Amino acid sequence: MKMKEIKNIINTYYIINILYGMGIAVFGATLYLYMESLHYSYAEMNIFLSVFWIVSFLTETPSGIIADTFGRKNTIISSCIIRSIGLLFLFIDWGNITFLILGAIFTAIGESLKSGTLDSWMIDRILAIDETFTFDKVFSINSMAGTTVNLLSGYLGAQVLANIDLSYPILAGIILLIISMIVAIFKMKEPKRNLEENPHLINIGQSFNMLKKTTKEGIHFLRNDKTFFLICLSFLPLSFIISGPGNQWQLFFQDETKDINTGYIWVGLNLCSILGAYLSRKISSLSENKIYILIGSTIFNTLSIILCVLTGNYLIALLLFWLHVVITASEEVIRYTFLNQNIKNENRSTLLSFFNTLEAGATILALLLNGFFSDFYGIGNAWLIMSIISLVISIPVYLIVNSTIKKHKLGKSNEVMKTI
Repeated sequence: MKMKEIKNIINTYYIINILYGMGIAVFGATLYLYMESLHYSYAEMNIFLSVFWIVSFLTETPSGIIADTFGRKNTIISSCIIRSIGLLFLFIDWGNITFLILGAIFTAIGESLKSGTLDSWMIDRILAIDETFTFDKVFSINSMAGTTVNLLSGYLGAQVLANIDLSYPILAGIILLIISMIVAIFKMKEPKRNLEENPHLINIGQSFNMLKKTTKEGIHFLRNDKTFFLICLSFLPLSFIISGPGNQWQLFFQDETKDINTGYIWVGLNLCSILGAYLSRKISSLSENKIYILIGSTIFNTLSIILCVLTGNYLIALLLFWLHVVITASEEVIRYTFLNQNIKNENRSTLLSFFNTLEAGATILALLLNGFFSDFYGIGNAWLIMSIISLVISIPVYLIVNSTIKKHKLGKSNEVMKTI
């Protein structure tokens, strides 16, 4: 009986996650093309993403408090409704930037409400039945199923729906989110203890105080750990490389005279991301000095974008773009591992949260700059400019980090020799 109940919980978790993910992926390969069809400038398109990032960042912590206060089921339902409203603003948008910004705000709030909420619901429900249950297999299957279904839904959204009308993938996203909401209403059951532990409304303003506190503590710790501070700075310029290709690839590779073909590119992009994550361990093992690995990946990443823009051959440009995706996916794993290995005090969560804050700020700046350069110089030239800026900033900082780490290790060895 227990196993049957646990199986029902897991299946509900899979279904909602898959439907929700499909509701986002279905327009993932055509969103920029849709905004272009509404005659938005490149800068305005990137304003959409910048607003999304800002709102997501500000609402991430409050959403956790909301979920704990009002229940995970109500929060998931709210996420589906609010994100559907955000997509509706995009669907009925005829080139009004107010609708574009409202769409960004609502979709960002919906994303934050979903983030971690369904996982928490599933874990709490199962642990209430079986405290010894392990979740490795559940998360693994969810990840594989989600990746596969999202890949296929993005392909169908681009190659089938978008070729009928560019707004149809957005409409399909709304429908899929509504279906996931209906499943949540009828299949999700809230753990009683979750509701009992949070009978009173928690002040949402507390979350912003937490953000303020985290920022202060992060600055304090970074002042005492110059190496970690330099590592954080060296990682931020990556946003300048990926901000353009990561979002504008639809516009760069879509020929206006032909049918929509970004579905095929979407499939290749996702497969390259998986390949990059898989290769990260092999690439990381090429040298014990991870700074050299990161310098190499940054150089190759920049070269792949430069050659992608400068080559006159469509197929070669596409292959170079996919190479950029492989390098970026691999580098993200290596960077995150290296970052964690260089946290030398117990305030790991605070330092990682502060780094995420810095990274969010760098991403927003990169999006705005990329939009500005794209409007004035074209998408390809904007990618070139941003990549070169990233290279010029990151390589010297990487070398300084490498020198600082070596001095730090040498200083430690000298201290050991003195004690001996």
